[in-house]
Amino acid sequence: MKVSFIEPQLGVFGGIRRVLEYSNRLTERGYDVTIYHSDGEKPTWMPCLADTRPIAQALEDEHDVLIFNDPLPGDYWTARRARAKAKVYFTLELFHMNLLRGFSLLLFHPKATYTRTLFLRKAFRGHFVLWVNASWEKEWLKKHLGLESDLLLGGVNFDLFHPVEVKRNPDEFRVLISGDHRQRKGTSEVLAALEQVREKIPGLVIESYHGKGYPQEKMAEVYCRADLFVDGQWQAGWNNPVVEAMACGTPVVCTDIGGVQDFATHEKTALLTPIKDADAMAQAILRMAHDSELREQLRSNALEQISTFQWNLAVDHMEAQLKKVLANPVYPPRGIKEQAVDVIEDILFGFVRPLYRGLRKLKRSRGKKNS
Repeated sequence: MKVSFIEPQLGVFGGIRRVLEYSNRLTERGYDVTIYHSDGEKPTWMPCLADTRPIAQALEDEHDVLIFNDPLPGDYWTARRARAKAKVYFTLELFHMNLLRGFSLLLFHPKATYTRTLFLRKAFRGHFVLWVNASWEKEWLKKHLGLESDLLLGGVNFDLFHPVEVKRNPDEFRVLISGDHRQRKGTSEVLAALEQVREKIPGLVIESYHGKGYPQEKMAEVYCRADLFVDGQWQAGWNNPVVEAMACGTPVVCTDIGGVQDFATHEKTALLTPIKDADAMAQAILRMAHDSELREQLRSNALEQISTFQWNLAVDHMEAQLKKVLANPVYPPRGIKEQAVDVIEDILFGFVRPLYRGLRKLKRSRGKKNS
């Protein structure tokens, strides 16, 4: 079976890790797997056993099952136009959920997340079999859009993420954060919470790893030298950093979002706090810092919970889904209404988006003249 993935690039991102883990194991099982992306080169940060080709080649090749997961215009139209026996949209995240349910001219704003939301809406209108990578996404699509989807939970690469022995300074309490400065990652709230507790935790050391270029094989050491991992994301399809920290045996404080629902349970495997609430997060950090028994209990429970996320089992499930969609692909309903909305959005995309850009240029031009 020829299984093809369309990706915008193969950089260091959680969604790309997921695709590489799936594609490597499918290749090992004898599938003909190709990843089509921007330049067609192999990634350097993680092994890639699948063939890789420039995305334009996807339109020349034929596919049994074609999968894409990032609703950017180029990827969407390539997936639509490519020749495949079955096509799948694999939902890794839901953007601007209020706009998925309603309508706003913001859908045509040049900002990437609005563009992704627009093309996510289009992907849900009958062109693709729908897969999701987290329970909360499946529930949300059914409840709010009436859409059925198949759940494919991922796994953890335990060769990379596992407890390791590290030297620790007994006079320090080391807190690890991702440090990703994208607003939705919640780093500003995490730093605000840590600032609140700085004087209340003797020897507090804050470490981040985002953008530091740590090799993947060194990340377990980075996680394990921390006494606590803190994550403040506002939204995520599946929260990879929390999964990785748990797999390494590092206690976790994180935000209570859908992206942790499948593995993080408050007071059992982690302490969960509301999003954008630095005060609540500060209290959770203090509690963990001053209660070693709690840290050990949550750590032990999390290790047991996360051990069930085996990649071989995840690929077993994907194999079954691949055979299912190839034999009988079931697409969401696509009636006259869905077709009409598609046409209207295409027209507005061609007119409103350039208008947004023109207004932005005009505003910048006026700003320069006034300065």
